Amino acid sequence: MKRFFQKLPTFLFLFFGFLPFILSAQWSNDPLQNLAIADTVGEQVLPKIQPTSDGGCYISWFDSRDGNYSVYLQRLNSQGAAQWSPRGLLISGHPQQTWLVDYDLGVDANDNAVLVFSDIRNGGSSDLDVFAYKISPGGAFLWGADGIGLSDLAAPEFEPAPKVAITGEGHAVVAWLKSGAEDMVALQKISAAGQKLWGANGILLQGAAGESLAPCGVVPAGGDSAIALWKNTTGPFWAPVTHLYTQKFAPDGSPSWDPAGVLIYNLGRIPFFTEPGIYDDGQGGAFFTWEDRPSLSDFNVGVGHISAAGALVYPLNGIVVSTFTGRLHLNPTLTSLPQAGEAFVFWLEENINQSQYGIYGQKFSYQGDRLWSDEGKQFLGLGGNQISFIRSAGADTVLYVSYFQSSAPNAFDAAVKAFRINRNGDYIWPSTELSAASLGNKGRLSMIANTERRAFLVWSDERVDLGDIYAQNVNPDGSLGNPVTATGNLPALPPAAFDLKQNYPNPFNPSTTIEYRLPVQGFVVLKIFNVLGQEVHTLVSEQQNPGEHRLVFDGANLPGGVYFYRLWVSTSSGEAGTFSQTRKFLLLK
Repeated sequence: MKRFFQKLPTFLFLFFGFLPFILSAQWSNDPLQNLAIADTVGEQVLPKIQPTSDGGCYISWFDSRDGNYSVYLQRLNSQGAAQWSPRGLLISGHPQQTWLVDYDLGVDANDNAVLVFSDIRNGGSSDLDVFAYKISPGGAFLWGADGIGLSDLAAPEFEPAPKVAITGEGHAVVAWLKSGAEDMVALQKISAAGQKLWGANGILLQGAAGESLAPCGVVPAGGDSAIALWKNTTGPFWAPVTHLYTQKFAPDGSPSWDPAGVLIYNLGRIPFFTEPGIYDDGQGGAFFTWEDRPSLSDFNVGVGHISAAGALVYPLNGIVVSTFTGRLHLNPTLTSLPQAGEAFVFWLEENINQSQYGIYGQKFSYQGDRLWSDEGKQFLGLGGNQISFIRSAGADTVLYVSYFQSSAPNAFDAAVKAFRINRNGDYIWPSTELSAASLGNKGRLSMIANTERRAFLVWSDERVDLGDIYAQNVNPDGSLGNPVTATGNLPALPPAAFDLKQNYPNPFNPSTTIEYRLPVQGFVVLKIFNVLGQEVHTLVSEQQNPGEHRLVFDGANLPGGVYFYRLWVSTSSGEAGTFSQTRKFLLLK
């Protein structure tokens, strides 16, 4: 759909141009405010976000403040403070179409941002070419002021929506559609220094006569390899017969699996308006999601999994997230926790009439078992307010889920909401509002978890004009903003996992300090036992919040000798046996 824009009066330009300087320069604790990333004249749209190793993030977007859809980038620290100009860093002001296609943002191990997008700088509106830029944390253009062109300029083609993956060696693998006489998939690998490693024009994947190929994404696959997913389609675009293929590309660009690609779906029922997804499984393989439409009144979500060796871990055509046939299952998002060997899929649940909306989830083992019953787990029951843009992100062994929810059926304005759960699907805190529906129509929600286990969200909305970019954090306890201690530092965040520390001092006489850590709320029991296993004292027996806990044990009334202290924790849902740990200490008399 085309987007049109107009110039605003000079006084409005001055007002909105200075607005970023007067807004708070850190995460807001008020859902009616949020952090303005780009709030100026024109339209700011299609934001993306990626985390950095210092707890901060990069945010990119398209921006029409100068009458052209230019590409901008901003870097935030963990407290939400802009590290560059409050108006963002202009990456490319080259001519763009009056409508936009997708693009991608990645971050390498040195916290350099890699942006890949298409524009028409080399010709007319039908010649859309792909470019890649690499920006340092300090804002330097490491691949030149105009980036690196990836398209074949001798063959003007329509090449939209590139995707990027950063390999373990710091190289960027880019996949995109080449639409000319036929639709093909192009791939190129760029070294850290900016050299094209897979030939001048990359690798081309081409289908048989009558087949159109289109990339769905690319992810790193361990070492310097990458895995790509693409659609192989026949028939008209409004009624396609689609198969899905995947391939692992070795460092030199050669296929690591079947040269023709590995077929993962061949039922041909993926609607043209949906986009399959690919996700790194953290073990050199990949997960896939897609929407399957057996009939006009039946939608389900399929999930696939392939190993690093190219074996289908889940069967051909995958495993459905729910066997319930009385409702529609749509718009999946997947987050894997490699350390737990589990993958979590969340989706939009609708009734057949598409007048009721909810959020459901399913947990899969890496081997393909559905672990939240065959029908999935309800997180938000069906209701009349529309839900869209469901997103998920993992932080150690817990997950954040965010989404838009309208204030009324079919309303354009929507609130930004999120909840946090543990691996069992228990709420750590239920849904909380991050931005109010009253602030205007919102679009394109993205979310990441940073290295401090906080979630950062970004979206566009029209609270002021045609569209601006706003962001919000949410902390592990469900609060917003950056609470400040008396020393002015950020408070300690909940730890990553349960832990019972060794007491100090040890040996002791007569008292010692015991510390333990809780990543989530739970019922805590801490007891002392003698060497015969007899309980001699209960130190704690109560519900406690996440965080680090410390207490002093006084053994003045006990005889000297070896003792044990044991910690039990049950989750707030009452599940027993969540965690237990025992340590030994010595009381000297």
